[in-house]
Amino acid sequence: MNETREDLPKTGIRMPPLFWKRRVAHETFRLSATCWPWFLLPAATLALLCMATLDGPVASARDAMSSRFQDFAARLTDVTTAPWILGASGTVTVLAYVAIACLASPRVKFRAALVLHQGFYLFCSVALASATVNVVKRLIGRARPTLFDTVGDLHFNVGVWAYDYASFPSGHSTTSGAIFAGLALLYPRLGPFFAAFAIFFGFARIAVGAHYPSDVSAGLFYGAWISVLVACFFARYRLLFAVPERGLPVRRTRPRLRDRLRS
Repeated sequence: MNETREDLPKTGIRMPPLFWKRRVAHETFRLSATCWPWFLLPAATLALLCMATLDGPVASARDAMSSRFQDFAARLTDVTTAPWILGASGTVTVLAYVAIACLASPRVKFRAALVLHQGFYLFCSVALASATVNVVKRLIGRARPTLFDTVGDLHFNVGVWAYDYASFPSGHSTTSGAIFAGLALLYPRLGPFFAAFAIFFGFARIAVGAHYPSDVSAGLFYGAWISVLVACFFARYRLLFAVPERGLPVRRTRPRLRDRLRS
């Protein structure tokens, strides 16, 4: 039977503590909990194979791509820029906090607390992924496909802080991997769809001539791993996730709202 407002007690309601009030869980952070070999080894293998077989031919054949698809891809990649996603997830977090502070309904408060933590998790994942990849790719210094005709596809100028030498890994693909992997961890049943979206948005960067296939594949894996890393940190505070003995972090099971309100 569905709960009605009259079913809920009017006293003794305890809101779950928000993330800044949480105590650290008993378990310490373990890097092995992020399953990093499952990301590093496939990412390195795929990147090397793309460099050996695909990057050059794809860059040479870009002019043969449909101009309509290139225009569509250029507009599509704007969706997965870090500022847009950070702004959206940050806005959701703030609005959820306002709902907790201003609304009286216990149901709304509990649901807003969940949305607040989810928005903050996605914000942290994308922020960390974007900040670190922008440093890494400029230190690696791989020339972008726009310089393919002059320097080729395997030209590196290590340590040069320049846009034209910041191709590997792709920043957009890293953001795409982070946001969609984060959503897949939050909503595992929709994981295959989020994986498809991540690949689609990531490889759109190839169509616009901004990256090679190896840049995109490395960025997708790196962004996804960052989301797993952040989920493991959240699990320490018993927020959203739990870390099993084996495998990726899983959604923490939540007690029924009626039980929480009567506890």
